[in-house]
Amino acid sequence: MANICTNKMFLSSKNRELIKSIVKKMEETFSCDVVNNNEEDDYREIDFDSRWTFPSEEMEQLTVSLSNADDLYIRVLSYEFGNDYVAYNIYTSGEWCDKLADRY
Repeated sequence: MANICTNKMFLSSKNRELIKSIVKKMEETFSCDVVNNNEEDDYREIDFDSRWTFPSEEMEQLTVSLSNADDLYIRVLSYEFGNDYVAYNIYTSGEWCDKLADRY
């Protein structure tokens, strides 16, 4: 049985259609819970699970083809207690960055 990694995502953009698109892709890719799904807001919070670690390939695929995403900001806190795993990834200015790895 695979260990399940818990992921807490926050995303924001002034482009509400972009947010809607990302939420839809997240729902198609993961079993997730959209904590705040008010279409009037310019942010969303999404909880989702992945296997073992932060799903970097899926997140890269999610963001690689985005247009009109200049102000898109995403942060994901990932943790899996069984393996003492924690990661904190941020997407801004068109790039993903592992904030914990950058500290060393």
